[in-house]
Amino acid sequence: MRLVAWNIESALPRLSALPAIVEAFGSPDVVCLQELRIRRQDRDVVAALESALPGYRCHHSLPRDPRNVTFRGGRMYGVATFARGRWRGEVPDWDREGRVVVARRRGLSIVNIYAVNGTSKPHYDETGTIRGDRHRLKRWFQACVMDLGRELRHQGGVVMAGDWNVSRSAQDTYPRLRTESPHAQARAELNARITEEGFVDIWRERHPTTRAYTWFNRRSRGLDAARVDYVLVSADLVPRVRTAEILDPLPFSDHAPIAIELARTSAV
Repeated sequence: MRLVAWNIESALPRLSALPAIVEAFGSPDVVCLQELRIRRQDRDVVAALESALPGYRCHHSLPRDPRNVTFRGGRMYGVATFARGRWRGEVPDWDREGRVVVARRRGLSIVNIYAVNGTSKPHYDETGTIRGDRHRLKRWFQACVMDLGRELRHQGGVVMAGDWNVSRSAQDTYPRLRTESPHAQARAELNARITEEGFVDIWRERHPTTRAYTWFNRRSRGLDAARVDYVLVSADLVPRVRTAEILDPLPFSDHAPIAIELARTSAV
């Protein structure tokens, strides 16, 4: 089973080309897209998203937070998982910004993630009260995702893939890793939870000394890049991973796609 995850950086202009793009990815069984920039209320656009890949079923999470999702008229964030076969799609109650969708079938759960980018901008709760900044929200979101991964592990193997908005070490960024607070705190907490919950950053596990990146600053004159997109797999799935790759970037996104292949079992 082949899975590709990619921050598409705005899906609407790419929907008609998506079948050709996915074919170039090797016609994977599962495609996880992040940063759709599609609003829930734009029904025609949502319908176009859902039908963009014939032969796949689309499971998505789109923003439903009017206080924190306002940039570009609310065209922000959003994730969609396209999967062949019968999968059940679920969105956690706590995901109000369109950042997480789970696709599940017997023995396997796939979590598509577009993590929060920590900034000093205020974050508002449902009553309109400021509850700290988006650095705080980022750490809360990371904890929620790892809690979700732990819960799903009781039901079988778990894959968590997407744009985590965190470089895990100095090896994963150029020219330098941001070591100042609060970036360092968010990184340390995520790295600790990955280990505690028994997940493996499978590309790094298979390429322990390689420097490669998935995000590129297109405004920079020199190389400014980071590996912020990765796939975490639960420890029980590690023996089934055949390949873990960073694919070539496409010109209309600042992120490169990532891919893994899992050996199938009768359970999935």
